[in-house]
Parts: sequence; structure tokens; C-alpha cells
Amino acid sequence: MTRLFKRILDFWWTTESTRSRLTISFFVVLVSICACCALVGAVPTFLAGHDNFFFLENGWRVLNGLRPHLDFWSPWGPLTFLVVALGLKLSHGSPDAIAYGTAIFSLVIGLWTYGIGGGRLAPVPRALLALYATALSCAPYALGYAPTTLSPAMLYNRYGYALLVVILLECFQRLDNTAASAREWLGGVSTGAAVALALFLKASYFLAGMGLIAASLVVWFPSVRRLVGIVIGFAAVTFLGLAYLRFDFEAMLRALRMAAGARAQTLSLTTPIFRAFGQLLPFLCIVALALAASFLKTRRPEWLGQLYLPIAAIIVFIGDIALLCTNMQISGLPLLGALALLIADRLAHRPSDLPVARSQFGLPYYASVLLLAGLSFAPQFAFDLLALPISAVRKIHPPSGCGARFSEPRVAGLILCDHADEGDMKWSNGSAYTAYVNDGVDLLHRYGNPTDKVLTMDMQNPFPYVLGWLPARGGLASTSFNYTVSARFRPTFDEYFGDATIVMIPKHPAQTPEYFDGFYEIYAPAVEDRFRLAAESDWFRLYKRK
Repeated sequence: MTRLFKRILDFWWTTESTRSRLTISFFVVLVSICACCALVGAVPTFLAGHDNFFFLENGWRVLNGLRPHLDFWSPWGPLTFLVVALGLKLSHGSPDAIAYGTAIFSLVIGLWTYGIGGGRLAPVPRALLALYATALSCAPYALGYAPTTLSPAMLYNRYGYALLVVILLECFQRLDNTAASAREWLGGVSTGAAVALALFLKASYFLAGMGLIAASLVVWFPSVRRLVGIVIGFAAVTFLGLAYLRFDFEAMLRALRMAAGARAQTLSLTTPIFRAFGQLLPFLCIVALALAASFLKTRRPEWLGQLYLPIAAIIVFIGDIALLCTNMQISGLPLLGALALLIADRLAHRPSDLPVARSQFGLPYYASVLLLAGLSFAPQFAFDLLALPISAVRKIHPPSGCGARFSEPRVAGLILCDHADEGDMKWSNGSAYTAYVNDGVDLLHRYGNPTDKVLTMDMQNPFPYVLGWLPARGGLASTSFNYTVSARFRPTFDEYFGDATIVMIPKHPAQTPEYFDGFYEIYAPAVEDRFRLAAESDWFRLYKRK
């Protein structure tokens, strides 16, 4: 057992002679992860197949010059849609666009995290944290589910967590004494840029990032260089984001305010309490790790100074729980895993001067602390990495429940699979949703033409992208009653219908009635006033503008 402990710690305590090999290995693994994501492309989808069209539809809108908050209603900022639009450009409109854009985003995140880790982390935790952030941002399954349940569902949450890992690293890992002062300034610029990107991704991640920054200013004595860097980084990225939105800050604030109001309809004060109790075990594990790492210092004043680590664990846990409550995510605390690596970095230098190192319990003690770190870090990392080869195998050999195919050539490579655990969500995936799209495409070919602008009164509007038609100005990025829109917080009829010439009303909506009926009751009467029924099929009623 002692020999095993020594092998683990010898790997963790990297020497100068092994650093170059570790650096090469890091870049090989980083490129391999991102390349696997891109090469697999659109994965066979076992959960929420309509979410493929959330990304493709809104990426298609952005690629055709429409902008969220201005030209269509969106609780999300433009970042996710711009990433997919880049993928659409590179893939020539293929559904692989989601994977292409994600691979590029993940590569940037990996390099960014690795760069910020210089002067803050020892080589092994630095490489592991960068790979953790990379895998977190590109794993092709919904957070909180098993890695076999492949789906792009809520991919923007992965982007958000990856940005928060970059912020967390800079906020809670101080530069070593030999690092240049310029690194402190650049670290501030990095954090300011990351939190601004989170603002243009999803507001909840922006708030979580601001919370981490505020906590870091309390934990560390504020540095003028760092504060200036944060302001510069935030201002630069915010300027670019607002320029993209034509500096219509009022429209952006209105959209975010209404999105928050709609989401609040399904939240209660008890939600965070129940979520926190359900995640107590990983929280206690990270607190135990923080306490154990605090007592590695030689003198009492030093280890008392390290007690900020348990405080950081509490702060990060609160952030994870807040995001878990606001996301449609069933479980998972990715930020705690990242924090575990930051804490374990305390062991990354050979601690020959520490009391426990000179005792017979030295090796087991350090190995135990690393084991605690692994219990917090490894599960999420392992699942994210495992999902990539699983997606490759299932892309080459789709299971028997993946037989339905789309009729339109543009999406022929996209596979939605029937899944036993879908329950009430069966209409959003598999053969049902494939038939839904095929039926709507056939109806539009017979009763519409490429100059028409189609709006679908459902969670997603797949048809403009699938057909390659110009998207309508108006509509929503995604319709989910009391989540993205509500009776009080919603676009006007003129804003919603925009310049659409055809409205498709589904007979079997993709979402369950609780997410659809309230929305339909508000907008359906306006359809009758503005449009006339032109045709119907097994799945849709097609209305044309009067």
C-alpha cells in the first residue's frame, strides 16, 4: 500500500525532468478531446431531440442576420447562437455544426484555463483543470444524466460552467511569489472577459461569476492591478457584445428582466433547500478536503490563514446550488470538482518541510487528501470523457431504437432515438419527433414556397433551418410556458408574429401540456385574427397570413 501511495504522489509531485513530457501529453489530450467532439459530429440523440433544433434554429437565425433580444425573443444572449452559427458556416449547414462550434469553444476554454493556471497551479493540477474544463464544455450528454444518454440538451449550461471554471481559478488561486506582476493584471482581464461572456450567454452564469469575484475581493486584499484588469476585460467584451446588439442596451435589459420574471413563476424558496440537502455528500466531501489541506502548513498562523478554503467551498457550493435551481438540470455540481483540484494543488510541491512529511504517516496522509480530491473531481471528469467514445461507437453503430430518419437531405445525418425513460417527453424525441418534422416539411413543400417565412407555435421552430428558408423576424428562441415566457412576461402579438407569412400549429406539441397550454391560450386567438387556415395534416394546422 505504501508503494501505491508513493507512486500516486510521485506523479503528483512533478519534477523538472517530467514537465516537458507532461506539457506535450496535455496538448495531445486536449486536441484529441476536441477532435473527437468535431469528428463524431451530431450524436444519436436519446433525450430531448428537439434541443438539436434549438441550437440549429437559432444558429440559423444568427447566420441570417437576426439578433436575439432585437429580432426575436430570447432569454439567452447571443454567445451560444454565435458559436453554432460559426459551426453552420464551417459545416455548410450540416447538423454537425453543433459539434464543430462546441469543439472550437472547448479548445479555447482548454487553452484559456491552462494559460491562467501558469503561476497559479503546479503542472499536474494545471493540466488536469484545463482538461476538466474542456471535457465539461464538450461532453455530448445533458448534465446530470448518465453519459450513455447522448443529447445536446442544455449545452449552453456546459459553456457557462466552463467559463465559471476560468473565473474560479483566477479568483481563488493566488499567484506564486515568483510570478510577474503583469500576470496579476492579465488574470483580472481574463476574469472580466469571462464574466462578460457569461452575461452574453445566460444571465444566471453572469450572476454566479459576479458572486465569485465579490467573494474573492473579500478573501484577498483587493489588488489595484487586478481590479483594473477586471474592469478592462469586462468593458472590452461588453463593448463588443453591445456593438453586435447595435448598442440596444434597453432591449437586452428588457429581455433579461422578462426572462427572469417568467422563470420565477416555477421557483420557490424551498427549491434551493431541497436541492442543497440532495447534494450534501459531495459538499461534505469538499469541506473535509478543504480542512485537511488547511492543516498542511507548519505553523498555526499559516494554517489558520488557510481556513479560507472551507469558506471557498461553501461559496462555491452555494453557486452550484443556485445554478442547479435555475437550470433545467437534475443534478451535478461541476464547480465543486474544479475547486477540489485547486485545493489539491496545495500538495503539488514536495512538502519535505511539513510536520506530517517527516512522520510515518506522511505518505498515507497526502494520499488520503488526494483521494478526497479525486472523489470530488474524478466522477464528473470521467463521465465527460467517457461520453466521447460512447458517442463515437453509437454514431457508427446506432442502437435498434434509432431507425427513424428525416426525409429532408439537409438533416439526413441527424438521428433521434426512442428511449425507454422518455415518459411524457416522447413527442420531443425519437420516431415521434422525426415524424413530426417530416410531416411539417411535406406540408410546407405542398402549401408554401421558399419565400415564405415560417413560425411554429411550439418549443422549437425547426422548419426554416431544415428547409434552408430565410427565418422569420419574431418568435422565441424557445417556448416553454412559465420558464421562458409567461402570461405577464411575454412579447406582444406584433413582436411574436413579426413578419411571418406562415404559422404552424402542432396537433401534438413537443413539450408536455404544462409547458404549452398557457402559451397557446394567449397567442392562438391572435392567429385566427391575422392568419387563415390553409391546410392541415396528421401533425399540423398550417395558417397563412391574410
